[in-house]
Formats: sequence, C-alpha cells, structure tokens
Amino acid sequence: GVFPVAAKARYAGDDANRKARTRTKSGNASKAIDSSEKRSINVFSRPGAAVIAVQDGEIVKLGTSKRLGKFIQLRDVYGNTYTYGNLKTLSGFYPVAKTKAKAKSDSTVLDPAKDPKPTVAATAGSQKATARQAPSTVEPAAPATDTTAVDTKERVFANPARPVAKKLGGAEQLANQELENGSYSSYLSSLHGLPKDDIRLKRMKKGARVMAGTVLGRIGKTTSSTTPHLQFEIRPAGKGAPRVDPKPILDGWKLLESTAVYRAKGQNPLFGNDGNASAGQVLLMSKAQLQDRVLADRHLDIYPQGRSDIAAGAIDRRVLATLEYLTANGLRLTITSLRSGHGLMTASGNVSEHSSGNAVDIAAVNGITITPKTQGPGTITDSTIRLLLQLQGAMKPHQIISLMTFPGTDNTMSLPDHDDHIHVGFRPTIANDPKLGKQISQILKPNQWIKLIDRISQIDNPTVLTKPSKYAIRT
Repeated sequence: GVFPVAAKARYAGDDANRKARTRTKSGNASKAIDSSEKRSINVFSRPGAAVIAVQDGEIVKLGTSKRLGKFIQLRDVYGNTYTYGNLKTLSGFYPVAKTKAKAKSDSTVLDPAKDPKPTVAATAGSQKATARQAPSTVEPAAPATDTTAVDTKERVFANPARPVAKKLGGAEQLANQELENGSYSSYLSSLHGLPKDDIRLKRMKKGARVMAGTVLGRIGKTTSSTTPHLQFEIRPAGKGAPRVDPKPILDGWKLLESTAVYRAKGQNPLFGNDGNASAGQVLLMSKAQLQDRVLADRHLDIYPQGRSDIAAGAIDRRVLATLEYLTANGLRLTITSLRSGHGLMTASGNVSEHSSGNAVDIAAVNGITITPKTQGPGTITDSTIRLLLQLQGAMKPHQIISLMTFPGTDNTMSLPDHDDHIHVGFRPTIANDPKLGKQISQILKPNQWIKLIDRISQIDNPTVLTKPSKYAIRT
C-alpha cells in the first residue's frame, strides 16, 4: 500500500523505532511499547492536504456519521477495508483510465457488379408512420448528433462555480481544471504510468472503483479545539475481523514511501520496470484480475472450452493463480483440461476435482510434451513440480499427480494413467452454504488478527536514508 496522506504527515509513535534504537550510556535503556488496543490512529498534516487511496479498490460507503464525521471507506481486492474519517471535504470526482476505442472504418466499398439489376423504374416511394408498422429492413441514416461522425464540444462556463452552472456541467469543468493544474495525486502517474491526457473523470459514489493514489478527500483547517488530521482505520478481510491498530501498517508504508528518492520518475515501486507482477504479487490478486490475466497471457495455450470456463468464472481462483505463478517463473504451458474435457469420476472411482473447477491438467511445458521419457529427475516435469511444491498455506495444492513422487511431501502421487500430463488439484471449497463457506475460507480468526498486529508492531524496521550519502556519485 501507499501512505494515506499525500503530504508531509506525522502520527503518534511514528518515530518510536528510531527512539527504540537509541543507545544509552547510563540509566534504564528500556522503552515503552504501545499495545495494539488502539483501533484507529490520527494522522496529522496541513489543512487541505489530500488523502489518497492506499490500494486499488471499491468505495463501499461515504457520508457523515457522529463517530467519524465526514468519511469515506475503501475496500481493496483482498477484502481489507480502510476508513478515512474527520475529513473536511470528499472528492466529487475520481480519475479513470480512458478506453481508447478503435476508429470505425468507413472505407468499405460495395462491388456494384454484385447488385441485382432493377426491373422497374426507381421511385421515391412513401410510408405511413403507424403504431403497428412493421420494422423497416432499411437502417435509418445516423443522426447529426452521432458522436462517431461529428465531434462534440464540451460546454464551457465563464463561472462554473455558480450553483446553476455546476448542475449543468460546471462541476466537471472545475474538476478537469484541477486535473489540468496537476492537483490530483502524482501517485497516479508513478504507480500506474497514467499521464493526464489518458485520464477522464467520473463522479465519486458508492461502488466506484478507484486506483491507488486517487484523491478521496481533503483534511480540514485547524479549529480552536482540533488540529487538522485524518482519522484512519483498518479492518482486515474475513468474517468478524475486528478493526486493528493501523500504526504498524503505516510504519511499513512510510518506510516504503521514504525510498522513493531512489526511484526513477514514473517507475512503479510495486511492479518491475516492465509492469509485470512478480510471482508473489500474482498469488494475492483477486479472481477477476486473474481471469483477465490468464485469458491474455500469451504463455498459456488453453483449449477453447477451457477459455470459456475461465471467462464464465467457473474456474477456482487458486487454479488461475497457479497458472500465472508458473508463467511468472518463466514457464510456457499447454492446458488440456480444466472443468470441461474431463468426466465426473476419475479412473479410481473418485469424484474428480475437475468437476468443480478446482484442477488443471498440464500436457506440455516450454514446448516439451509430457511423456514417460520427459518425467524423472532433471526433466521439465521435475522442475515444474518443484515450483508447485513451493506453494504453501491456502495455495498448497491438494494433489500433484504424475509418474513422480517426492520425499517429504504429502501431496505428490504417482499414477500410471498420468504419464502424459501433470495434474494439479485443490480441495473444493464449500459453495452450497455461503455463510459456512465464508467462515471456512477465513484465514485468521478475529482474535488472531490482534495477535498478528502485536507481532508486526515488534518488528524493528530498518533505517532508510532519504537523501544520498556523501559517498554517492551524481549521475
């Protein structure tokens, strides 16, 4: 994630790690450590400072409440919810990437030789417009307002801030002026590589999908009783998960932010220079993201019905993540069975994991067909399965079946009918009972989140210089 305030900011305990490392020559060197009983934190900054989306996600709630004042809530693709409270204003618009539509070609010329020869003289003809008139087989001419043929100009107001002008488009004009003036967060260009010309504005509302770095609101001015600040809260993913102390998370984000001085302008800190996700980042993606990536991945050769199953959402997220994990590690795969293309039962008489979309068969790797000769120590099958064995936790496959077994593993099997492919299967999740399914799929229990944050708060973060040392050579 990125730090939630796009300005110089401070919060209680933000220098605790630096103080904790201070050596003392005499006296008690012990330091007080805050417990994780806190469920929110105040981030202090200048009036008008922008608060920004810490992750890509969806706006799930916005408005005003007695506890939070003016607030907005963002849920990321992993299910974590971030609350921004005590705001002076909420953003009325948010930027999205423009979809570059292909221009329609009107260069098609009909061959007059193929037109039927007329048998009667041409007439203008006449038609009576009636309520029951049969649909015409002749398409009407496009109206002059058709945007595919005529360029339309946006309405411009001399004073777009006036109430009536705002309602008629002045608000969009003001927002676009902000965009032109560069007042929107620079994170949009650094994280996503989106210049201002490739962005359009949409109204901020519940359900809006925003990019990391999007300005969500502004911090208010100092009053006689309060200092300008953001009230920031984090609720982890999972049913019944409590709000946790945000400080250890903010410490990590602030540390990441401090390293930006060494980053080339426009380079994405979360992805490589080519914009590709790492193997670890792939495993954290949502199912919707993985579906798009798998279908567009040129390193995956998937049969047509399998592609249809993926597009329809019938394939388990863990299968999709496994395919992208393998290609992120440099493999090219030929897929011969996902959900379709496999019977309900296996040869041994058990219900196939393919039937619920939880398994995949790999028939070739890097152009090498899986056969008895390409299985064994040092083969492409061996190296592929060793990569699969690195998947642990919720991503650990239930079965990896080929002609090979590996000592010390409980999920590799050798079956004679798997001489021409590698089978990777996962245990089916509980789909018939949504409530029970959510409980089963929850990674941590509510009280475990508190313990985890306590552990993270004990980590002594490294010191990162925010400017070059005296030994650095200017380039």
